[in-house]
Amino acid sequence: MLKLAIILCNILAIFATAHYAGYRLNLTRSEPVGLYKVISEAPTRGDLASFCLSPEGEYKKLTADRNYLGTSLLCSSGQKPLLKEIVGVAGDAIKVGFSSIQVNDSIFILMSRTHDSNGRKLPHKLRSGVIPEGKALLLSTHHKNSFDSRYFGLVDATKLRKTIPVFTFN
Repeated sequence: MLKLAIILCNILAIFATAHYAGYRLNLTRSEPVGLYKVISEAPTRGDLASFCLSPEGEYKKLTADRNYLGTSLLCSSGQKPLLKEIVGVAGDAIKVGFSSIQVNDSIFILMSRTHDSNGRKLPHKLRSGVIPEGKALLLSTHHKNSFDSRYFGLVDATKLRKTIPVFTFN
């Protein structure tokens, strides 16, 4: 029994050290499954970014009630952070359609669903216009049904943390 306790403590120490060093495991379908590292460099368009939805925002209750994100101590909301690609930054023009989002000259073919997989109505906060200073547009270009800016709108750019893939698959 003592050996098992020592092994478990060592495993926990390894995970704690990896987490402290910025390593995160993504097991969601929004981006490829695998190991990522959060780095201190400021993220820009085209980068993956990790971020937390605001604990004061209307999405805290929605995502908690529907268990979209799960629980975590990494975000002050008590939910897991999201991992998405930055596709639009301040000053970019966005045009939102039902089956696509255009950012300047780039078109992303992404259907905005009206209901989730359990038949519950989804909010649609993203609107056409120019992205204001301090905001960013984040989408999953990996999985078409991801919970992203199509549903919760623009994100506070200061809350984004650049995240790079270390080892991923699928």
